[in-house]
Amino acid sequence: MSQHICAARDSEGNNVQVILGYDRPLNFVFCIVTAADGEIIYSNLSDLNAGTRQQDVNYYRPILEAAGVKLPETMFEQVAEDQALRVGNRVVNHGYIDRAAARARFLADQFNIS
Repeated sequence: MSQHICAARDSEGNNVQVILGYDRPLNFVFCIVTAADGEIIYSNLSDLNAGTRQQDVNYYRPILEAAGVKLPETMFEQVAEDQALRVGNRVVNHGYIDRAAARARFLADQFNIS
């Protein structure tokens, strides 16, 4: 099983954790979204259209978008690659990058702006 983990925020500003991955023994992709307190907000196992049959990681894009959760594109790319190569036993923490803040820091560093 591969797991790609990312800390993010939902549309209401709440901290959430998203795990996207590929289950090699059962051959399906999965998605789990949990709140900061551990409550499961979304699980493919509770989704009749996903369950343990989902083969397309992009299925989860509109679900995450509806919740206001933005993830690095690399998560989707790497899960698709894990599935294509039948990768197991891989855990990647993608963190969470506020791209606007990162760009502002980069520009400030480049031009010595405080």
